[in-house]
Amino acid sequence: MSKLFFFRHGQASLGTANYDVLSDKGMRQSQLLGEYLLNESISFDKIFVGPLERQKNTFKAVQDCYAAQGIKLPSPIVINGLKEHKGIETMKTALPDLIKTDPYLITLNKNNTGDPKKAMRNTMLGFQYFLGEWAEGNIKVKGMPTWKQFREEVKEGLAQVLNATDKGENIGVFSSGGTISAITAECLGLRTEKAVAELNFSIRNTSFSSFLYTNQKFNLLSFNELPHLKKDMITFV
Repeated sequence: MSKLFFFRHGQASLGTANYDVLSDKGMRQSQLLGEYLLNESISFDKIFVGPLERQKNTFKAVQDCYAAQGIKLPSPIVINGLKEHKGIETMKTALPDLIKTDPYLITLNKNNTGDPKKAMRNTMLGFQYFLGEWAEGNIKVKGMPTWKQFREEVKEGLAQVLNATDKGENIGVFSSGGTISAITAECLGLRTEKAVAELNFSIRNTSFSSFLYTNQKFNLLSFNELPHLKKDMITFV
């Protein structure tokens, strides 16, 4: 029986020109993850990483913790299907029209005031609403990949990981919240796409979900664990 750990990346740089960079807190979260795994004597036979910088740099922080103790982790295998969905980019493309036509988004936009906290809250509510509608196929944006395409890419990426997993191995996979949500949905047979998308918002930065794989059976063991972070270090975006 093999055990697979799927790690979400550390906090990225929301609100900056390049989101795909770990924030200072995201880097520290990643270091604390590495220290925890090391202290628990968790070793890995193979490592798989998504192609995004925040995914690769989260692994790099963990790798550095092991290297400081003279322990070499396997070289990471980059799998394109472990990247995140394009929900943020798709919403940015669609938003100028949606805030003129969608009643819920119109209301949120009107309620934005000079209060930064309220504006951030409304932005997150708007994104959660958009992601659910997009996942259900109710919103389509020309020139942007669909949620269905994302789900197919994740399915292919998961197959690549499982096909490369040998009996009795410990596997580390560094990915993103939406991707881990989709993989969990594949495992549990969830077919309501809005529910799969909403699961994304529960997965905390540098949390890990673990799965068991044996005889072509892929089973969920734990979800969204975060034993290495205290309250002030816990983030969702």
